[in-house]
Amino acid sequence: MKLRFTTLLFMCLALAAGFSSGLQAQNFANPLPIPYLLPGPEFDIDITSAQHNFDPNATLTDINLNVMLSTYCYNEVGNTGMTYNGPTLTFEKGGEMNLDISNNIDEDMGTTVHWHGLNVPAKEDGGPHQVIEHGATWSPTLPIVDPVQTIWYHSHLMDFTTDQVIRGMAGLIVVEDPQNDPLYSELPHDYGVNDIPLNIQEKGFVLDSSTTPPTATAIKAGEKPGNGPWTLVNGVVNAVARVPRQVVRLRILNGSPRKMFHIGLSTELENPTTFADMVMIATGGGYLPAAIPVSSSLMAVGDRIEFLVDFSSYENGTTLYMSNLAVPSDANYGTTLGSALMAFVVDESITPDNPVTTIPDELDTEYKLAEGEVARTRDKELLGKKGSGDLWTIDGTPMDMSVINDIVLVNTKEKWIIHNTTDVAHPFHIHKVQFQVTRYDGLLGTMDDPGQWEYPDLPPDLIGYKDVQLIRAGATLEFEARFDFFPSPLLASEGFMYHCHILTHEDNSMMHQFVVVDSADFPTSVKEPTTQNVLMVHPNPVANTLTLKGSFNEPGTLRIYNLAGQMIKEEALNVPADAVLDVRDLPRGAVVVEFSTVSDRFIQKVLLE
Repeated sequence: MKLRFTTLLFMCLALAAGFSSGLQAQNFANPLPIPYLLPGPEFDIDITSAQHNFDPNATLTDINLNVMLSTYCYNEVGNTGMTYNGPTLTFEKGGEMNLDISNNIDEDMGTTVHWHGLNVPAKEDGGPHQVIEHGATWSPTLPIVDPVQTIWYHSHLMDFTTDQVIRGMAGLIVVEDPQNDPLYSELPHDYGVNDIPLNIQEKGFVLDSSTTPPTATAIKAGEKPGNGPWTLVNGVVNAVARVPRQVVRLRILNGSPRKMFHIGLSTELENPTTFADMVMIATGGGYLPAAIPVSSSLMAVGDRIEFLVDFSSYENGTTLYMSNLAVPSDANYGTTLGSALMAFVVDESITPDNPVTTIPDELDTEYKLAEGEVARTRDKELLGKKGSGDLWTIDGTPMDMSVINDIVLVNTKEKWIIHNTTDVAHPFHIHKVQFQVTRYDGLLGTMDDPGQWEYPDLPPDLIGYKDVQLIRAGATLEFEARFDFFPSPLLASEGFMYHCHILTHEDNSMMHQFVVVDSADFPTSVKEPTTQNVLMVHPNPVANTLTLKGSFNEPGTLRIYNLAGQMIKEEALNVPADAVLDVRDLPRGAVVVEFSTVSDRFIQKVLLE
């Protein structure tokens, strides 16, 4: 099934025509860097500061980036091959990956390493709770229960995710299962030859023009490579990759902090009107049930899509350009159009170790929803307004590291309904699970008119397992997900995040957290809340007094239970918001705090220390 061009094509032509002089000036002369491959199961990784050249062959004329600029990167200990981003890690399904990750950046600040897309225990997730302090080493063990897929790793430091990812803290991960993957021999897997990783990022640079050419010390104080009109692929502008005259696999990541990319492949640099088939074979969560040819694809921030491209129909030496096509206005966070992102040159002299000459029609078993009844439905609202200066939030409450926003029982399936009430698109991301879209209402992808789609009749934008889905302005996403494996104690420090993956929104403050627990952690007398009223109980752990803040507007009763289900404290509260509760008289250990009114109930597990 191919996506059709209507108004979108007209927009592409008009925008490209307006930038024709820039297109003619493009010089694709920087060979595409291929991050080196780092196999498991043992990893010893340094996070360091570095110096990186974003334009080694001086292809740009409007700015001089042919200099060494300050960056962050990941490297295997003893290897300096990466000066921006990180090596491609390979994890094997069914194995245990053991990592030692050391924070040796120049600045005296912490960082984290989040395994984006991976189902792992909460303490190994690498979210905001797992900070690696400066000079320290974090040693997670990752049991790999996920199927074959392309995921990525990046910083997730609270309030500083944008800053650190922009500076270079991002890399790809390939989950493999060569012995049991029936498609392994049918798909390209000669890494860097016919299996090519592509990390697309948009950047901006502010250099001190008093130095010609500028140097690393000429970056103005406080300025870091950020959003702007220059697009990097694997860390360079104007990248060019030479590809075999065969089928090539492109593992594409939108690793930008906030920008969507609408990509297509064409032999036409200026005003492209014809496009090569990019055959979708996998989403971020793994293989699709069938190969889906598309003319173009809108890549949301944080998302990954795997494409097969058959270059055999092109003559040796043919150049194809990855076009930068029009993005819908509500999803356009400053995307610069009118220039291609990179180039591919067909080179029949390249001979992969495992040549692939045909694209398989069938990829996996029949696509169907994960097993099990829906145990719980949750409704969430994305709130905020572009340009208002207010925080972006979920359900009107900012992110609080001490608050558990949702409690999920392990090995159950849930339905989540995400309402985007804002005037802009948001790529919604949830940790730990890969979800399946069951319904979508509103604007979708690059479409100009709203629609309604429901499983099993889904377009390419919605099919497959995902951990990121772009929700256009005013649209509603409904998905189902199984929260299998790895329950943890009901503590905020054991939380997984769900958030907008526009990193500036995540940092300000469109993020909440959930905890996945075993049913044994819930006394039978205490049930989960039934509405979306919010009561924040903090701190957690607590020694002397608990503070309650929330949206409850009616009096109720606060009860505290031990884990045997016995009530150990009860107190009537006329005004639950901003109440303070003395807990010094209670035995130490884990307890469940319950606040109930005539119409509502809230619970949270708290540790008394």
